[in-house]
Amino acid sequence: MQGEGPNSGNSLDQGANEVPSASSGNSPQQLLHLEVVSEIKADENPVVDIPPPVFEQNAQTVQSMHNSQTPPAAQVLSPIPTQGTGFVQHTPLSGFEDFMRTNKDGSEVSSPRFMLEWAPMQMPMGCDAMGRPDMMMATEMGLDVNGMPLGHHGEPMLSMIPEFAQPMPTSLITPIETPKVERAFSDLELGSSAAMFYPNRHVSNASTSGAGVPDLGAVIAAQDGWSVFRCTPPIPSSSCPRTAKLNLERLEQSLKNHEGWSTWRPAWDEADFAAGDQVTVMQLHESTRDKLLAITQSFLHKALDIHRDGMTSSPRSGESPSSTASNFILLPPARVLEYFLRSYGNSFERYYSLTSRGILDANELMHCYNDKASSLLILMMIAQGAMNIPSVEARWLTGGLTEACRISLFDLIEKNIILSGDPIVLHSALLFTVQAAWSGDKWQMDIAMGQRGMYFSMLRHSGVLEPSHTGPLAMDQRANPEHIWSEWIQHESRSRLIYSWVMVDQDLSLFHDTNPLFSVTEFGAPMPDADRLWQAKTAGEWSGIFEQVHEFSGGYSSVGSGARPLSLRDLFRHFLDDEIVSNGIEMTPLQLRLLLHPLQSLVCQFTQLLSCFSDTISSRQRTRAVTAASTRVRLEEVQAMLQRWYDLADRHCKANPMCAMMQANLVMFHLISLNAVTNFPEIERLARREGFDGTYQQLVWIHKRCISDVEEAIFHCGQIFRLIRSMPRGIRPPWWSGAIYRVALILWTDSLTHNESITPSNGLFPVPGPSFAVDALHAEHPLIVRYLSKREGIPCLTKRDGSQITMDHAFRVLSHCIDVIDEGVATRFSDGIRNKLERLARG
Repeated sequence: MQGEGPNSGNSLDQGANEVPSASSGNSPQQLLHLEVVSEIKADENPVVDIPPPVFEQNAQTVQSMHNSQTPPAAQVLSPIPTQGTGFVQHTPLSGFEDFMRTNKDGSEVSSPRFMLEWAPMQMPMGCDAMGRPDMMMATEMGLDVNGMPLGHHGEPMLSMIPEFAQPMPTSLITPIETPKVERAFSDLELGSSAAMFYPNRHVSNASTSGAGVPDLGAVIAAQDGWSVFRCTPPIPSSSCPRTAKLNLERLEQSLKNHEGWSTWRPAWDEADFAAGDQVTVMQLHESTRDKLLAITQSFLHKALDIHRDGMTSSPRSGESPSSTASNFILLPPARVLEYFLRSYGNSFERYYSLTSRGILDANELMHCYNDKASSLLILMMIAQGAMNIPSVEARWLTGGLTEACRISLFDLIEKNIILSGDPIVLHSALLFTVQAAWSGDKWQMDIAMGQRGMYFSMLRHSGVLEPSHTGPLAMDQRANPEHIWSEWIQHESRSRLIYSWVMVDQDLSLFHDTNPLFSVTEFGAPMPDADRLWQAKTAGEWSGIFEQVHEFSGGYSSVGSGARPLSLRDLFRHFLDDEIVSNGIEMTPLQLRLLLHPLQSLVCQFTQLLSCFSDTISSRQRTRAVTAASTRVRLEEVQAMLQRWYDLADRHCKANPMCAMMQANLVMFHLISLNAVTNFPEIERLARREGFDGTYQQLVWIHKRCISDVEEAIFHCGQIFRLIRSMPRGIRPPWWSGAIYRVALILWTDSLTHNESITPSNGLFPVPGPSFAVDALHAEHPLIVRYLSKREGIPCLTKRDGSQITMDHAFRVLSHCIDVIDEGVATRFSDGIRNKLERLARG
């Protein structure tokens, strides 16, 4: 059945309002009998091959669904709320059995005669609409297998469809018994077609509404096309729907909804900001908003013109809830824009602190710099802030602004190459790269990874990476602290922009399992100074703090001396020589984070080299073994340097209060340490069942290849859990759910080897030590130390209610990780991660 027929809207009207009543007599093991009205030859052996879905929906069909009391956002898929993580509580299988049960392919356990070939069938008039994704995938219809009424002979029937009202002799058998789940039709029922379109996309229970945050079907459908976080069978990029035009049209519709924005309120928890705002957002002037509106209109129209390639516009079915659309766009009220800017300051600025004096003044940006460049920067700040707010309107605003600003940013640089070294432009490019890379939109993620190399080259060619020598000022100039402070802010702004790009390079390379693009030898520019100096409000306050941070002996004043921190290259040299403590170098959280960049590069190089060694026996085994052994020795040296870094971080934490930046630093440390004892690309290949023959012996061999030190890997996974759950929900780094994903797959891989038929559980062997919560205890706890040193103890995970679960069951481990993701704020990216883990858990 292909797409849309001329009568698809009428067919939909006939069946959309008929919801089958619940039946308690059905079970997942009963047979579904379907009658096909078309002619099928007796000698044919049909095979199920549902065609790719159609993502464009006509307005007539959507209007008919609206008339049948379907929620207004008809094209938007409202995810189904998870009742206690729904599917999570019905699978009694353990690691290996669970993995093997779900690993079976339907073609091996089902007979071809029970499968149907849909493509060549002559379907009757009116049935074409059933092939449409908006018909098959709409969660509002309640297509529940367990709730279908009984037909003739007691079999469950699709009696809601007139053409299927009679029983059919040929039955469709579900070959694998699956746990009963409380949900509507999803990829379990739709077979292979789910690789193209997934209706059952659960969004975090922590969202603002009970049903989560609805999202665009095209964005959801492309999740298995991501080039990263690939634990499910991938689909080719050519099969993924394009989202750029859709994002722009939703932005346009959103900005036309003037009444909706006038009553909009953010759905965040003020407790997340109990520690105080990172920056203070100044009130927007009307002149600033008007100027920003004019430039935004030009950006949006330019982007829409580029994406108009002769295709018809997407339907207006996805308009914002309570929409009263008009034919011209307006920016949201200044009050709403200030909400988004405040969200930006409380999330992004905690990890990439680029706003001086702790004051974000968009008015100053608009009137003191290039109009288009400053508008790009402000719009990207708004988009970044909106990304962290679980709201349909905020998601549409984020997706559309990101695409429009991407096009205008590239156009601005292309027309004036001098701007490639402009700080405002590089700042805007940084925001775009971070926003797009963690957007959860497949195409924006790919573009961010592709264009980051261009922006890195722009940064190099601008010359800002080279060392800058700032000598002491003359005595008469030191009498003007305002001038000294202003000059210092300019130099510090440049340093913070440079090293923010270093952190972006580290984040993206870590989660993509690639080498960083920057080398530590490139960074001769001074690192950023203490945050206290950067956030000082006045010249007098800054001078007093500067005297404390850069204290000179003999009573000499350091203000005006040109004192600056070391460059990353020089700091790493001191680190290699173990001279940081002996030389009295006091490091800031940001400097500790930057020191992880070269360590991550070393870990990546040696682990990639180790993965290249062959495991087969040959005549050159001795030479190869020596080479592999020497590589492992070098990797152990890097692990020793990671421990040295942790000692410095622990020293800093004991002398200073814990902050969000330091928590993120420790998470990155544990992720890098995990890379030293695991082979994550191999783990993802195992999750996709690539190169796996299904035997327990091969699983054990793959397990050893994937995880070289189980105890240390479990320790780092537990610490990542502890640190992320200790962060406030609203101010976590953009990649936090990606960290949970890596932890989930590592623990899942280890749990697969816990085979109940092999592992004794009848008390023949003593329990190897007490059980302990590996995700609740600090690294220095005696139980943790005992577990790492003597390999004694049973690590457990802690649920939200304080109870503990063991890690010997793959399904239970993934379920717990999904619960941890649900505890955070739902974004498109975290929703995508959650969906992938859920599908892996269901097999």
